[in-house]
Amino acid sequence: MAIIAITGQKGGIGKSTITANLAMEMATLGHKVAIIDTDPQKSLVSWAELGEGFLSKYVQPLDTTHPVTFKQKVIALAKAADRVFIDTPPGFADQALLAALLADVVLLPAGPSPLDILAARAALTLARDARARRGGKKPFVRFIPSRVTFYTNLGKGLSSSLEDLGEKVLPPIGQRVAIAEAALTGLTVLEYAPGSVASEEFATLAKAVEELIK
Repeated sequence: MAIIAITGQKGGIGKSTITANLAMEMATLGHKVAIIDTDPQKSLVSWAELGEGFLSKYVQPLDTTHPVTFKQKVIALAKAADRVFIDTPPGFADQALLAALLADVVLLPAGPSPLDILAARAALTLARDARARRGGKKPFVRFIPSRVTFYTNLGKGLSSSLEDLGEKVLPPIGQRVAIAEAALTGLTVLEYAPGSVASEEFATLAKAVEELIK
């Protein structure tokens, strides 16, 4: 059993995209998954409702207004599933902290712009605060270079910029058309474009997260 929180202080960095596609990849590895959407706007729920694929069966909204109740529900899901994913909204520190206080792993997607790096630093501070409150062992914290354009200088240097913040960096996810097209159909990339570069990137990321959990 593992609880994986995907957090960040800035919108548009791929939190929901990574949550959805990483959960899909974990399911293909044989894990029973649960996906929680804590965004008041229910972005991931809305994505799932666009289609009848994997996400439509596994995404559920969960209110964080009452922290004790939220914790109880997450723990209950964790007892029934092998991998529980918590997608948090941008700019809501309370949801991110609640998720980090329960998580085994906190993933911090970050784009290549200077503003993204600043937001990643803020998200890292919050994740480390959660880890300190829990005795300094968990959650494990990892950055994910997200929406990367590999042919630009900013894209090429993103992993190094994130490493400089003091936590390890997982394999990157590129800025891929297939990702956007999949979301418009309510599907994950693996369902929409199996064998694509985007699908392969998420498979590689899933394996890296699995190694971390082990």
